Amino acid sequence: DEMELVDDEDGSDAETEDDEDVLEEGAEDERPKERLGRVTDAEIDEVVQGKKVEAIMNIFVSAVRELGYNIKEAVTPQSTRKFDDPALVKNALRKISRRLGESLPSLLNKSGSFKNTTSKIQIRRFLTALVSAVTEGSNDAVLVSTLLQSLSPFVPVLHILKGVTKTVLKTALHLCTSGNEVIRLAAYGVVRAIATRAAGTRTMYQSTSFKGVFLALVRTAHHYNIHNLPILGFLMSCVVDLYATDMEAAYQHTFVYTRQLAIYLRAALQQQSQANVRAVFNWQYLQALRTWGLVVSSFPSPAQLGPLIHPVVQVALGLMDLFASPRMFPMHLHVIEMLNHITSRANGVYIPVSSYILRILTSPSLTLENVKDGFSGGKKRTRDEGSVDKVDLQFTMRVKKAQFRTGDYKIMVWKETLYLLTEHLASHSVSIGFPEAFWPVASTLRKLKKDVKVPRIHSQLSTIVKHFESTAQAIQTKRNNVNFGPCDMMAVKSFEDNLKSEGNPLVHYHASLRRDRMSDFAAKQQSLQERVTLEAVSYTHLTLPTKRIV
Repeated sequence: DEMELVDDEDGSDAETEDDEDVLEEGAEDERPKERLGRVTDAEIDEVVQGKKVEAIMNIFVSAVRELGYNIKEAVTPQSTRKFDDPALVKNALRKISRRLGESLPSLLNKSGSFKNTTSKIQIRRFLTALVSAVTEGSNDAVLVSTLLQSLSPFVPVLHILKGVTKTVLKTALHLCTSGNEVIRLAAYGVVRAIATRAAGTRTMYQSTSFKGVFLALVRTAHHYNIHNLPILGFLMSCVVDLYATDMEAAYQHTFVYTRQLAIYLRAALQQQSQANVRAVFNWQYLQALRTWGLVVSSFPSPAQLGPLIHPVVQVALGLMDLFASPRMFPMHLHVIEMLNHITSRANGVYIPVSSYILRILTSPSLTLENVKDGFSGGKKRTRDEGSVDKVDLQFTMRVKKAQFRTGDYKIMVWKETLYLLTEHLASHSVSIGFPEAFWPVASTLRKLKKDVKVPRIHSQLSTIVKHFESTAQAIQTKRNNVNFGPCDMMAVKSFEDNLKSEGNPLVHYHASLRRDRMSDFAAKQQSLQERVTLEAVSYTHLTLPTKRIV
């Protein structure tokens, strides 16, 4: 079952809104008909500059209906007019939405309520029509983003209009998952404004917004590929930004969702049934874990979300312990990367990921004895190996048996694992105890360097060991000249701050690897965009036969 972004009970306006009279479906409008000809540019300007809200709204509704969008409102001659020029339709929507936003204060009294029922009804009409336009018109990014931005002035009065807040919030949350970046940004602006508004129902809608953004992310993370990667990255940033608006509420929501992840994991550890395993081994669970790792490490202070770092890390380590099979190593790499990022953002907090990294490198299943230049035995690729689908570790959690046996896969796992090890070492290379804390890692790497004969991997191992020894030697030399002990925490912190400002070979080496990594991914995205463009062009010029071929 799909998760609803906004529950029917969440964010109800019933407690804070009065009943009101609205035009019912099918009701006849007995008011005199003023102009029923085609709408012209001059008339739009005249109406926009005037003070008749009803006349403005009739043209706005007519424009929405002219685009073919459905509005749940009585059909009247005034609200179904045609336009003199098709270009005027979207122009009218932009002008009217901007004009109503500017004029809203004149429709309100000092207490923030509407001066009269007519204004209240017309603003409701406007918001209902606008929601229909942005919901059904997602193909026009410029128009939809403009209309969403025009909603900002109306956020403080949404709770006065019964049921409108929930409709607007649900629509904005849905558009936060749009494939168009401009629409996503404008939609999140609406969600954030509703969550942080200083009205009487702020707490109610804050909770709904907090939940809604995360559930939108979970819903989008059902699959993970290069197409929805930008959307997931955007939604994770939205969660962090939204939770930053209220640390107390952020702590409560983060605690609840992290606890839920732990409950699923505990059930799988206690009884590895198919249902329990599937509950934790999927992209939604992994992306949720990555999201909360990002949230807690973005606010690592003890007064913020620092106390929740340990529970998130425990869930992550437990997930790797549960799935220790070598075919699950791609999932391990995702978790290790997340833990490394927590370390780098949370002021160098130590997470024991080196043991999990060495478990991969020393696994008998990934031995490189019979692998040379990515091919088994240094020979040409066999027919069976050539027919195996290539693995993209960035979008893989588990590999097939045939993929696991290929030399290409083993080389990719080694390169990715060594990169993550370099990242881990670089994060802690500014610690005063770095030489002793990571001596076992360096010792293992020296042994692996003797056994690995693949040139690319051997070279990378040698470089890491060389930079480790240089960094450790520099720290030991500088340590020999200090006149304080381990208990002097202020002096230790000053020592480590100096190490961080000076830099070291490990940090510089990791920075160069990261630049190459980002360049490769940018090239992959560019290649995908070019391929999509070429496919679109080819499809456009494709000519179908006019006669049936027998």
